[in-house]
Amino acid sequence: MESTKPKVLVYGSINIDDFYVVPHIVRSGETISSTSYTVSAGGKGANQSVALGRAGANVFHAGKIGKDGEWVRKIMEDAGVDTTYIHVSEKEATGRAIIQLSEESHDNSIVLFPGTNHTVIIEEARNVLSNFGPGDWIVMQNEISSGGEIMRAAKERGMTICFNPSPMTSELPKQYPLHLVDYLLINEIEAQGLYSYLTAPKSDADSFTSSSHITASESFPVLEKAYEQISGIIITLGGDGLVARFRIKEEDVKMKEFRMGIVKGNVVNTTGAGDTFSGYFVANLVRNQEMNKRFSAEQLQAALVEASHAASLAVGKEGAMDSIPVKDDVDTAIMNKQKID
Repeated sequence: MESTKPKVLVYGSINIDDFYVVPHIVRSGETISSTSYTVSAGGKGANQSVALGRAGANVFHAGKIGKDGEWVRKIMEDAGVDTTYIHVSEKEATGRAIIQLSEESHDNSIVLFPGTNHTVIIEEARNVLSNFGPGDWIVMQNEISSGGEIMRAAKERGMTICFNPSPMTSELPKQYPLHLVDYLLINEIEAQGLYSYLTAPKSDADSFTSSSHITASESFPVLEKAYEQISGIIITLGGDGLVARFRIKEEDVKMKEFRMGIVKGNVVNTTGAGDTFSGYFVANLVRNQEMNKRFSAEQLQAALVEASHAASLAVGKEGAMDSIPVKDDVDTAIMNKQKID
C-alpha cells in the first residue's frame, strides 16, 4: 500500500567523494602531501536524500549515476531513500568530488567533476515529476544540469520548493527562477553573492562579486524584497550558528527572525554538516505540515533545533554521507539538551 505521508523528491547530484586529509588547504602553486586518503559516497543531493531518509521522511531521489556508482545507490537505499528515479548511464562516469580536509582548521575545499550529474534533461525530469504534486516537496541544489527548468516544472505541479544554491555561481540567479522558491537555505558567502547580484546597477548585471562587508542581517531586506513569495530564508554562519526569517502562519506578511548559536560538539569534519542540516530541517517541517497553512513559530523553531543538533553530530565524524546521524541519535542529543551557545 502506498504511503500517505507527503513525499519529498530530492532532484540532485550523486558523487563519489575522494577525501584527502592535508595539513592545510593547498595554496596556489603549492604541492603538499596528504596524510590519509579515503573514498566514500557523496554529492550534495545524495547527502540530503540520506539525511531525509535517516530523519524518517518519505524521500525519493532523482538523478543519474554511471555504472561505477551502483554502490552509492545501495548506501542510499539502506538509509531509507527510494531510488526508483535514479538512472544508470551506460557511457558516462558518476560525478566526482576531490575534497581536501584541513588538519589545521578542520575546514574543507572541494573540486567537482560533474560527470552524469550534468546529463540530466528536462524531458526525463517531467516524467519523474508526474508522480508528485500539491503537498509534496522538492529539494534542489546547483550540481545538476537543467536545474532551473526542473524548478519551474516542479512549481507547475504545485510542489513546495526548498533550494540550497550551492555551488553559488554568477549564472545561478539567471538560470534559476528564485521567485518560485519557498525555502532558501544559504551560507553567509552565498547570501553576500545574492546581495551583490540584486543590488548591482543594471549596467553591471553580469557582475557577481561577494559583498564581504555585508552581514546576514543586512542582506535579508534585499532578499525579501526581491523574492516576495518566499516563506523562509536561513543563512548559516559557520561557527556563529544561524539567522533565519520566516513568514509565520499567524502573520501572513511579516517575517519573524530567529537566531541560534551552534550546538557544542567535537569537530572532526564539516563536509556533510550543511547537507545534514538541510535534510533534517525539511524532514521536520514535512512531518508537521498541514495543507494550505503556514508553519507556526514553535514548529519552525523545533525544525531549526533538530537540524542544528543533527549537523552537530555530523561534524563529529569522518566522511560526508557516512557522518549523517540517524534520528534516534538526534532525538537523544536534543533530550540531553546539548547547550546552544
